[in-house]
Amino acid sequence: MRPVPSPLNPPPVLPADLDEIVLSALARHRAPGCAVAVAYGGRHWTGAYGLARTEPAMPFLPETRIPVASMTKPFTATAVLALVERGLVDLDAPVVAYLPGFRVADPAATAAVTVRHLLTHLSGWLGDEPGLVGGRGEGALAEQVAAFATLPQILPPGTAFSYSNTGLDVAGRLVEVVSGRGYEAFVEEEILAPLGMTDSAFFAERVISAPAAAGHLRDGDGGVRPVQEAWLLPRGVNPSGGLISTAGDQLRWLCWWLGELDVGGPLSPGTRKTMIADPVPVRAGAGTGLGWHLDDLPRGPAQVSAVYHEGSLEGTATVCRFVPEAGLAVVVLTNVDDGQLVHREISDRLLAELAGIGRPERPVDRTPRQEDLAGYAGRYTTPDADVEVTAAPGGLRLRVHLGRPLEMSAGRVEGDDFTLIDGTWQGEPVTFLRTSDGDLLGLRIAGRVFPRTGGAA
Repeated sequence: MRPVPSPLNPPPVLPADLDEIVLSALARHRAPGCAVAVAYGGRHWTGAYGLARTEPAMPFLPETRIPVASMTKPFTATAVLALVERGLVDLDAPVVAYLPGFRVADPAATAAVTVRHLLTHLSGWLGDEPGLVGGRGEGALAEQVAAFATLPQILPPGTAFSYSNTGLDVAGRLVEVVSGRGYEAFVEEEILAPLGMTDSAFFAERVISAPAAAGHLRDGDGGVRPVQEAWLLPRGVNPSGGLISTAGDQLRWLCWWLGELDVGGPLSPGTRKTMIADPVPVRAGAGTGLGWHLDDLPRGPAQVSAVYHEGSLEGTATVCRFVPEAGLAVVVLTNVDDGQLVHREISDRLLAELAGIGRPERPVDRTPRQEDLAGYAGRYTTPDADVEVTAAPGGLRLRVHLGRPLEMSAGRVEGDDFTLIDGTWQGEPVTFLRTSDGDLLGLRIAGRVFPRTGGAA
């Protein structure tokens, strides 16, 4: 389907080959469809391509709703910061000051984890819910967070970034307790409504009559089959990934962050700047702020900070990115489980062609000495998954056990930073972490830290 400019705004100066950029990405990665939204030069544009559903065939429209998954996390962080601005929450206070009954398996971590740790993925406990509990009633989030009492500790709090869905769920529960309102009601009344995000909601039944996308999984022949699981998350994980939205609504959200949407909103400009300043380091040129991730990207001889969050569920993959220095925002929503290949290609091209923003050059060393790689070999384990690393000619070989084994190779970029050069997660960074004494502490892959539990066999 051809893109449809918003009737309220003429299209900005977009690349003449915009259709080709999107359609070629969809074709190359055999994805059903996507919605794309761009803000640049003070103008907004939203369009849609391909199919939102394949069985029966339904076109992707600009107003098609889709679960945006972890793109919910900046909304949760914004809700917490709204309470900070009101003097009701201190970011550096312990979580138990606001949730007295809260606990995880490690008593020391229970006492030490702060609100800031939740929003910067520094809590150190297991980041993915060990089990989804509760239904859709008002107590669902409280029940989910109560189940974290057995959540094991992976690292001491504050040690290193390790992506944490559970931390954002706890932050959502804090919003409930401090505000006296349900998490969803707070976000809807304090964020979505003031920003005019009328096409966004937390419950599938609220958008049942609207155009909606089905998620899709790959079948054995390289085609896709529709799934509905992305719409069926229990209410207890809404703070970490439950929002349903459109490309247009997500663009309004980013325009507010760029300072272009003059509607007030839940936070002052100063607080918004604080949320994306002084990020916690993740790897060279990358960090995490309060609810947002940041990348340093080249723009001519200078560097600019690109702020973003991705989202993925079974059958969907989405991204929103904005660059304050360039006044540029891009949203891409796809309906296939490996859609990150599509949205990264499209958003990278748009950043480059509109604002001259490139990707950092991180060439892989194709001829490392085998003895330099042998020290990384071993087993890296959390209670729900593990990674086996072996040295191989030209790099490392990883066997990741996450329900089913995944095989992939990693090439060294520099120091302890590697990148995956094949397999399902091609292009993803792999970073080995060290103690202050220089010993291997663990590795981070897919954002999660896996502590080292055994050396080479």
